[in-house]
Amino acid sequence: MPATALSAPQESPECVHFVDDWHGILHETYGGDSDRVVLDCARRLAADPAGEDAYAWTLGLVMMAAHIGRFSHKDVAAAALEALHATDRRLREAPCAHRTHPYESDLDDRIDHFVDDLPLLTNGLAEDRDPDWEDDATKEQWLCPRDIAGYARVAIDIIAPGSVGGIPPRLPVRDARRAEDLRSIVWDYPSAAVDPAQELSAYARNLVANPLGYHRAGLVVVLHAACWYAASGRIRDRRVLDTMVDALEAVLPGLGGASCAHGAGEHPEVGRDTAEQATVGIHLLSPGGRGVYRHWHREELETAPLEAWLCPAFLAAIAREALDHLRTGRERLFGLRDTAHLDEALLRPDGRLDVERLTHAVRFRCRDGQAAEDAGLWAARRFAAGPADPRERLVLLLVACWSVTSGEEAPPEAVHRDLRVILGAVRTDPAGGSCPHGEAHPWEVLAELAGRRHFGFHEDPYGAHLNHLYAPGEYDTLEPSFAPEAWGCPRHVAERVREALRIIDGAH
Repeated sequence: MPATALSAPQESPECVHFVDDWHGILHETYGGDSDRVVLDCARRLAADPAGEDAYAWTLGLVMMAAHIGRFSHKDVAAAALEALHATDRRLREAPCAHRTHPYESDLDDRIDHFVDDLPLLTNGLAEDRDPDWEDDATKEQWLCPRDIAGYARVAIDIIAPGSVGGIPPRLPVRDARRAEDLRSIVWDYPSAAVDPAQELSAYARNLVANPLGYHRAGLVVVLHAACWYAASGRIRDRRVLDTMVDALEAVLPGLGGASCAHGAGEHPEVGRDTAEQATVGIHLLSPGGRGVYRHWHREELETAPLEAWLCPAFLAAIAREALDHLRTGRERLFGLRDTAHLDEALLRPDGRLDVERLTHAVRFRCRDGQAAEDAGLWAARRFAAGPADPRERLVLLLVACWSVTSGEEAPPEAVHRDLRVILGAVRTDPAGGSCPHGEAHPWEVLAELAGRRHFGFHEDPYGAHLNHLYAPGEYDTLEPSFAPEAWGCPRHVAERVREALRIIDGAH
């Protein structure tokens, strides 16, 4: 019987024995031999590609198509494709009076319901008499031969992207994964299996390889969306930023001094929602993705039209912006960090430290991370220059160590390059024997109290104590109080230096 109409009521359509397995493969929760399940479904469809059960085997392969395209052995994928092509050839020209079919809609909105809907299609109940049927389309539309042929083409395109026409635009499965991975990167929560450095380098290398190709617009949009993350310090491999810079430098000549007819505000807004921008960039990489974006624009008129994203003048502008940001970030992270200008801010007219400004910069690194890094590096360099005042030397060394240990991760290469040399020259193996302070060295005591929230939210135990250590006549004595000898205890200082070096060395 051709797959053209509702069948007579069946006690249990054969597909009910398999649909849970197909659903498990769809969601990667199936624990058995997936290729065996795929091959069984493909063989059943190939045996009768236009038969009354063709709808079930075709939709089963649709459910498993993403898995087939990504994980199945070549012979298994080939068998599935052969069966699907046979169904398409047999059914695509069948007579049909329907204006629309389910396969023309967004598969992602429907595929999770296949597990429930497939057994209902041939239960003999019309939609209005079937309490479990919730789909907008009729069962007759679902069972229409042209719909089954359409779904066969959808499955073919998922398994072998771009190999078949006559389907609604769809973002390739691999690109859907890429978009998800990119969003996790720009959100600063990379997925467990994602290496941001490798991901961003790959996009940049693709643009370097073909700066004039079809993928140009998508890659420029992606690199612009990711440039803030790349230059934030999260990536500690300079080669990644070098490759991104090379890519944008390579693409700009092809965009030339492009001008366009777009008026003010007609280009897409970028930089505000980088996750959405990265998603758009991925959609620009394929014809299917661009088709999906056109549909978005028709549905959501506030989005920019596709042509605006492809505009050479727009691409040139965001390429230059990303390039400037990456160059600046690269220099900040890997260049030579100049701190000489801080003498004016951190030294008083009499040449003594403005210790409160110095500790304030490190204390509020959450507001200005670079200021904290610069203050710590300035302190280390001044310490290395050998000021005569031993108390100043001690405070400078402790501040330099604090600037490292107070952060969530090691400072960038531009900072830790000199810090490693300076701190590495400090003796960290004090003479044997016990010291009179036991476990009561200042930093450890303050850290323990801070961990127990002994101090108020706005209180600063470390900076305030360092201020008093340096200038006891200017700052009140704090509780708990520590003698200068405890701060300068060789064991205490050695522990601070070792901790800072441990963090720095962990950055390599």
